[in-house]
Amino acid sequence: MNWGHYDWQKEDQLYNPKRRVDNKISWQRPHIIGSFRSVKLKRDVEFHSLGERLFYYFLELDSDVIRYYVQPVEVGIPYLNQDGQKMEWMHVPDVLVYRNGYNPQLYQIKESPTEKHSQTFERCNKCCTNYASCNGWRYSVIHPKTLPEIIQSNLNLLFGFLKTRKNFALLEEQVLLKVEFHQELSIIDLAKSFTGKWDFRIVLPVIYHLIAAGKLKTNLNDPLNEHCLLQRGNILSGLNEYLTQIEDGKYEAS
Repeated sequence: MNWGHYDWQKEDQLYNPKRRVDNKISWQRPHIIGSFRSVKLKRDVEFHSLGERLFYYFLELDSDVIRYYVQPVEVGIPYLNQDGQKMEWMHVPDVLVYRNGYNPQLYQIKESPTEKHSQTFERCNKCCTNYASCNGWRYSVIHPKTLPEIIQSNLNLLFGFLKTRKNFALLEEQVLLKVEFHQELSIIDLAKSFTGKWDFRIVLPVIYHLIAAGKLKTNLNDPLNEHCLLQRGNILSGLNEYLTQIEDGKYEAS
């Protein structure tokens, strides 16, 4: 499905966060971390763990992700109380993602697939699967922290370069044309190729921004630095395989 020209007013109201992060009492709730400013959504996004933040960074960097909603819905989990009466408590999944070419997907983010899965966890998954199916969505449990540490570090680094700056527009097209002409070029050689016209330290942030924006690519399995070789393309295109594998704990980093 193509979500590029969709009107999000209805979803923005329906899927506002159902579980708030409150840093004022974070000392009482040690599992709460904080929030960051979303470049894609132009608003604050709250997270409860570093695994959540890592996955949200991935969503920010994935150019196919058009919209995502954190803690979007409440899913009723039925149970029997001590008197045998039917009751219900509300579970809040972590994020609803709209990605071009796919139906919306509801995610539950967990730290490790080796964690012992309780009956409550399994019950939540079953109810979330049914809830998603009734809405025409998919549902998955995902473990971002099982990604290799180098990839995690690269994603954290690239997120910091997502925001465009005023002077970037002057250089972006020139940088892309040079990479296309040379087919492959290191980051530092590309930056210094503008010497005489631009200081290479001005060009470097533009290059990293173009990588974060999905217009230049390098090998995400290597530490991202000035000696990495660049080509035209999207750096996250090869990461979709990892994304598939870390759903439901199918991938574990060695």
